[in-house]
Amino acid sequence: MAATVLPIAPIHSRWWNYAVAINGDLPEEIGWPELVETIAAVRDKVPQAERQHLAILAGNYGEAGAVNLYGPQYHLPSAISGTNSFWWRGYGDSPPETVIVVGFDREFVDYYFRSSELVAHVSNREGVANEETTRHPDIFLCHGLKVPWPEFWKNFQRFG
Repeated sequence: MAATVLPIAPIHSRWWNYAVAINGDLPEEIGWPELVETIAAVRDKVPQAERQHLAILAGNYGEAGAVNLYGPQYHLPSAISGTNSFWWRGYGDSPPETVIVVGFDREFVDYYFRSSELVAHVSNREGVANEETTRHPDIFLCHGLKVPWPEFWKNFQRFG
């Protein structure tokens, strides 16, 4: 029973395949360290002057949680997200100017930002397909939110 609710079976093993068939959330727990490494590599390419007003906008609580758990070792800022209780934490004391966006698609970034550049893709060392690798694998570097942050944020709350 533990193998079906906890990520203890070796990935791609017979038990893993059985557990994933019963518990579709298990693949969603794979790849968080790699995601944060990739975000840190993107941040490292951002000019130092822009990093002071940099934010990481995550599409779901798993991505945001990964950034907040693994990000401190890379000196990343805490993630901002509109999902669940993350929304209540807001976007920081001063509005971000440069935003690393993960968990959203091209349509989202083009709609909300004046400029966006596809800078990386989400993957994991295990080759496990999950929400991040299949539904929204792109990571964008964005500038210039088209509406003021308070206006954007008040309509950004989501539950999931």
